[in-house]
Amino acid sequence: MASTIQCLEWSSLTRAINEIKSPRTFLKNLLFGNHDPQPTEHIEFGVFVGDREVAPFVARDGEAIMVRGYGEVFQTVSPPNIRIKRPVRPSELLFNRHPGDTIFVSGQDTIISAAEAHVARDVQRLADMVSNAEEYLCAQAIRGLISYTAADQANFQITIPKPAGNTVVLSTFWDDPAGSPSTDVMTAKSLISDEVGLAPTDVILGSEAAAAFLSNAEVRGDLDTRNVLVGGLDLTQQFRDDGAIFLGTLYGLRWWSYPATVSVAGTPYDLIRAKYAEFVCVSPAAENTLYYGAIPDLAALEGRRIQAERFSKSWMQEDPSVMHMLVHSRPLPIPRRPGSMVSMKVVSG
Repeated sequence: MASTIQCLEWSSLTRAINEIKSPRTFLKNLLFGNHDPQPTEHIEFGVFVGDREVAPFVARDGEAIMVRGYGEVFQTVSPPNIRIKRPVRPSELLFNRHPGDTIFVSGQDTIISAAEAHVARDVQRLADMVSNAEEYLCAQAIRGLISYTAADQANFQITIPKPAGNTVVLSTFWDDPAGSPSTDVMTAKSLISDEVGLAPTDVILGSEAAAAFLSNAEVRGDLDTRNVLVGGLDLTQQFRDDGAIFLGTLYGLRWWSYPATVSVAGTPYDLIRAKYAEFVCVSPAAENTLYYGAIPDLAALEGRRIQAERFSKSWMQEDPSVMHMLVHSRPLPIPRRPGSMVSMKVVSG
């Protein structure tokens, strides 16, 4: 027997509130704008190496001295594998009302439109999760080690050959009254120039590093200097949709604060370590590249799309009736010249 509604009251239907958080994409867009999908499972990198050795001297009319040539290093890696899916059941599409949907319907068109919107949200959810995973990998690539755990609990690591000297822990931090960011900037510039002959263009600060930088006495004093070109900070800027805020230009570099996090297996992960400043080079000469491995899927092979940044498909299960939506991607951010990056711990603790 149908139950009787004990209380009937008027209510108003407002527009739905969108509190869906936008994916994090700052590091990917800033550093890894060059995308290069590959048609293979493995990616090999060949590197020529050579130091600044001075040619030896010989006596006049003496015999020439045999010297070494440039070295060659080969590295082979396999990109991470992201493959996620969501089921869509007919009961969800036909009978479930979602925020903002009409309460009472007079025909099927309203239901079909709501169902299409629901499917679109699910597709966007899959795409956003892949974007967050790409940003997570980019954040690790800057540090020099990509490490992740697959769904079967297998652990994987990809070591970026970042010079050991390009990871610096200061002896006098920026939250110390004697902290000198200008001196440390020169250190980072010198390291990058010595390693790869490039110049840093941007500094990305973690949450604590940004606070220490903005309150540092030397920075405040340099901004008040007359007749010395040091740049300027713009504290009127707001956070962007990608989670970063532009602080201004100082000491010839663009400064960013990026306190954003992503959720990894339910645990917040700082994309930029809170106490660190990451000195990076955005110049094309740094050759930062986001590679994508081949898609191992028969549907992709039939469609001649194994070489792609992302592959998506959907299929119907007849009984019980279910539609599955799937997205597959194999991103691997590689700083091809890792000496163009310096990680510096600038806050104590």
